[in-house]
Amino acid sequence: MNGVRVVLMTIGIILVGMVAWWLVKLLFGLAFYLVLGLVVLAGGYYLFLKATRPTRRR
Repeated sequence: MNGVRVVLMTIGIILVGMVAWWLVKLLFGLAFYLVLGLVVLAGGYYLFLKATRPTRRR
């Protein structure tokens, strides 16, 4: 029975590792898309301000 226990522990460790890897990829992917979205929104806001700001005459 000791061999079966080792095999089950190994399978459990592999499964926990796979789930952890999936969660890490999910979180980093989500963070990447959030940062990318913020950059796009900030760029759009900057362009909006540039377009609506009155021109200065000297």
